[in-house]
Amino acid sequence: MRDGSPPAAFEFYIGGSVGPSLYVRLAAGRLLYEWASAGGYSGVVTEASPGEEEWARFREIVDRLGVREWEPEYVSAHSCCDVTYWHLRMEMDGRSTVVRGANAYPGSDGPEVSKQFREFLAAVKRLIGREP
Repeated sequence: MRDGSPPAAFEFYIGGSVGPSLYVRLAAGRLLYEWASAGGYSGVVTEASPGEEEWARFREIVDRLGVREWEPEYVSAHSCCDVTYWHLRMEMDGRSTVVRGANAYPGSDGPEVSKQFREFLAAVKRLIGREP
């Protein structure tokens, strides 16, 4: 049987000094997210309501991509200007994951966004109802 429960803790941010940013967090059982531009915060927080099926799909993707085995930090030599920062904090099934990066991603040797990270980002966007 697939586990359709949300993680015990979840927080994900991606953004930088230019371009859009996304901040998603689980707070008191509610999945909240905020889109912003130019690295700031918009102040407009929206609540998403993923059901058991969406959480089960997210859990399967996290497991398939090996997200809980990602290194604690990804930094690129290209992390000086126009940087895209991201961080993930997740507690799921008794395991805590804290990962962050700056113009570097799991499964990529350079500043290019890896297929693995793009799939994870797409899974987060599906949770908040923003199909990629």
